[in-house]
Amino acid sequence: MNDYQKLMERVHAPEELETKVLCAARRQAAEQPERQTGPRHLVKRNWKPVLRGAVCAACALALVLGTVRLRPAVESGEQPGGNPVVALDYAFGLTAYAAETGESIGPNANGGLALAASKDTELDYTVLDKETAEHGKFTNYCFQISGRDIQAVKLEIDRGGLYRRDGSGAAMSLGNSIEEPYNPEVSYGLWVPPEELREGTALFDGAELRVTAVYSDGGEQTETYRLAKERLRAFQSEDGTMTLAPGLAGDEQADVQGLYAARLDGRWLQWPVQDSRTVWKGNPYGIINGKLHSGIDIPADQGAVILAAADGTVTETGFDTAKGNYLVLDHGDGLTTLYAHCRNVDAKEGDTVKAGEMIAAVGSTGMSTGPHLHFEVRQDGEAQNPVAYFDSDIRDTLKAE
Repeated sequence: MNDYQKLMERVHAPEELETKVLCAARRQAAEQPERQTGPRHLVKRNWKPVLRGAVCAACALALVLGTVRLRPAVESGEQPGGNPVVALDYAFGLTAYAAETGESIGPNANGGLALAASKDTELDYTVLDKETAEHGKFTNYCFQISGRDIQAVKLEIDRGGLYRRDGSGAAMSLGNSIEEPYNPEVSYGLWVPPEELREGTALFDGAELRVTAVYSDGGEQTETYRLAKERLRAFQSEDGTMTLAPGLAGDEQADVQGLYAARLDGRWLQWPVQDSRTVWKGNPYGIINGKLHSGIDIPADQGAVILAAADGTVTETGFDTAKGNYLVLDHGDGLTTLYAHCRNVDAKEGDTVKAGEMIAAVGSTGMSTGPHLHFEVRQDGEAQNPVAYFDSDIRDTLKAE
């Protein structure tokens, strides 16, 4: 059996698709001239190759269109022979939308979305004008939904409310939940009801937002986000694009007020240094002097314990003239973390470690001006902002100095 056959053995068609393909195959056979060797029909043993080919073509088309992606079906485990089951998984995108400028900012690799208010937006209201008191507040915390083959969207928030802004700029309050046909030109925003105006947008701090995309074949995908009131900071990537992520206490550059929507099923890390909750603000993640500083620096005492940020396998250890003593952990699904400038590395290549387990000690090896941990997070080999991989409970304890 070749690799193609093995792949096809692992593709399972939805029942509705299988029925449609079989009916089409029978209809095609009925339209063909009768052969001399027998009546017009499909030999039963040939249905599986026909069905498999049709499913393959359907999956390929869906993948090209971006409606679905293939992934191992975790809930189904492995089939006999060790081959993982392949299932269809829908996907949609969420972007932060600036109504005044039309600009949008996508989520980071961990799924978090920064909703930034415009400069003239107050976060707490003390004076009510007549119009605001009557209609509530249409905030500038807006987002759009994008994706292929979406038929409808469902939105729900557990405090405050939502509103819709159409292409003309008109806004309409929706209450705290809505289900309606999908329109890619529409943006949705957070709405403060009149009776909650005195709380202002602070009422969204800790709220949960559920977004569901309903596809034309009846399939659905839901993402849940927890909102947190944040001071946001802009970061420039190597390709020149700008992203927003939560800032840290004491970071004067994090001067954009907003909300950070963290996806609940994001991959959250533990803090990697046992005795320090400080991030050196003089060398943050992002472009510095035209070069990317691909991690954050955590100053700590010489010999302070370095902990694994998540369960993983040690894939690399060594010494580098720049990084000093370092190690790399692989956490699966393309996520890795790097720990550099260590005094010593205790874990060995091939070791399996648990989150919070000691793997090294803080040092000042390599190109270092003092004892600290240089900590990186990479997704599929691309550097990510590590701060976006710590939940709000951890971020609230961190400070920039």
